[in-house]
Amino acid sequence: MYSLSQIKPDDVGLIRILQTETPSSFRLICFPESAHSTAYYLSLSELLLPTVEVLAIQYPLYAGFEDDERLTDSADLADRIFGALGEWMDRPLAFFGHRAGADLAYRVAERLERETGTPLLTLFVSGRTAHWGMTLGPPALGCRIVALAGEGDPKTPLRGVRAWRRRTSGRFDLEVFPGSRYYLDSSRREVVNLVHDQLLSQVPVDAEWEAGAEDQGA
Repeated sequence: MYSLSQIKPDDVGLIRILQTETPSSFRLICFPESAHSTAYYLSLSELLLPTVEVLAIQYPLYAGFEDDERLTDSADLADRIFGALGEWMDRPLAFFGHRAGADLAYRVAERLERETGTPLLTLFVSGRTAHWGMTLGPPALGCRIVALAGEGDPKTPLRGVRAWRRRTSGRFDLEVFPGSRYYLDSSRREVVNLVHDQLLSQVPVDAEWEAGAEDQGA
């Protein structure tokens, strides 16, 4: 079931995919590849444990944001998404960006870390190479980056996917799935298990305590 706030055609919104009443320990913010590809994250949410609450970004619905380059290059859109996340930052966050959404998730993660001083738990970048040139100075992010790729995808050669390693001073992992561009469907269970393993390996003590307190009515 979706809970969708009132969104005008030129607004950014969040689709909250409702879970059970069990308090979640994490929020997974999903950045789809286009304005019309949010439905996938409903099926993803159904496989995730209730400890992970899923929200999907709804991009502006006017013409233009179905194009990869518009998503990738829109600093304004990244700023607007960061603003929309304001009320959802009360729990540890992870981002999952697929294809062009991976570029956008990276931009928002940069803004989050710069503005709040708090890194994400994990930035998942899926089906995308890190195509920006090298910059001087330390990497922009300090969070863990996990890159996902299909082993036979000609548009995302593994050398380019590994370049995400240079975007963070934190840990980097590369996960390669059988097939080419459609591994999110063909390996859905494996992708879900990866998300669980990565997040649960980083459970903050505070998050565990807060969830336990809510269960006890504190």
